[in-house]
Amino acid sequence: MRLLKAQNTNQRSIIGKGIKYQIDEEIVFDSNNSILIPKGNTSERPAAAANGHVRYNTETNQLEAYADGIWKDLRFNEPNPTGITQQNLGNGDAVETSFGPLDSGDPNFPIPEQPQNVLVFVENVFQIAGTNYNLSQNPPGLVEGFYIEFTSPPDAGKPVTVLHNFDK
Repeated sequence: MRLLKAQNTNQRSIIGKGIKYQIDEEIVFDSNNSILIPKGNTSERPAAAANGHVRYNTETNQLEAYADGIWKDLRFNEPNPTGITQQNLGNGDAVETSFGPLDSGDPNFPIPEQPQNVLVFVENVFQIAGTNYNLSQNPPGLVEGFYIEFTSPPDAGKPVTVLHNFDK
């Protein structure tokens, strides 16, 4: 009879059918097939989601990941479905400084991330982000949304034109 003093298991990896858990905590899916990730509709999202969770949303038909405290659709290197958006936001009146709301046509990413991602023109004069305008959300007395907020009102009769969706 032979006495075993220690378990003789490979300590470098535990191998299952197509899955390897490496000693350095790397998980390897060793297959040329596919992986099925968790799926469900928006209301079935995990109640206690943590940054890094990934799932397929059957309601929006999108892969989504939990990051920075919210669920975000994963985007791929695909053409922008809405293209560059040109909005004519009306004419200046030498009084009003808020123009909008901006409408990108993209429900997942409705607004630019930075004012620098928007080209703003008053008549045909390019405006500089941070100097001539900023983005503002829900200015008092206006419809909810994101607006171009000028530091001084555009001259009367001068059209305000915005090009955006460059960051999509």
